[in-house]
Amino acid sequence: MENPWLQLSDNPPFILPCDRESIDVFNSRQRSTPFEIILDEMPSPYIGDPESPVVFLNLNPGYSADESNSLRISRFREIARANLRHQFYDYPFYVLDQSLQGTPSGYEWFSQKFNPLMLATRMNAQDLSKKIFLVEYFPYRSKKYKRNNNVLSSQKYTISLIEKAIARDAVIIIMRSESLWFNAVSNLEKYLNCYTLRNPQNVTISGGNLCAEGFSSVLKSLSL
Repeated sequence: MENPWLQLSDNPPFILPCDRESIDVFNSRQRSTPFEIILDEMPSPYIGDPESPVVFLNLNPGYSADESNSLRISRFREIARANLRHQFYDYPFYVLDQSLQGTPSGYEWFSQKFNPLMLATRMNAQDLSKKIFLVEYFPYRSKKYKRNNNVLSSQKYTISLIEKAIARDAVIIIMRSESLWFNAVSNLEKYLNCYTLRNPQNVTISGGNLCAEGFSSVLKSLSL
């Protein structure tokens, strides 16, 4: 399936032509609310190498105006755009790159959530970044998430990446909104190598927040 994110504009508003009608309808109802979809910053449908052995499924990227005013914003957008093309710098899972701290990368949030996994594997952030892939259910940014009943055209591509992960027997961890993911991806609910977190309100990737089998599968896959 052709990657639609190759068509993303170079400047704001950052929105794919195939998604515009659906987003416009949604925003017409949510204008000036925390649920309004923000198009002034790069979307984040996925992060990292899609061929990674471990895949995480999240909900949607957040938004902070302060982060978009970061002195490193140009660097962040350069790396984020390369990621959309499945091209990578030193950190394929770039949200673990400390040099992007304070930008919309989400470094602070992601480094906290994945720190227990780094400790358990004794991998540094750069090495771990080469072996994990994350997909957001909804690719565009907002301060708070509200379900849009219309599936965006661009979501079909991200779903295809998950289907390929299932076909190669990757370990899949649902961080949030398992019902949305089970409805979106056929066979995911029955996929034996798929696990959910015990506490989806605290999506820390740790042995305590995953069942023993799930955490063991993650560690094994990352060690290969």
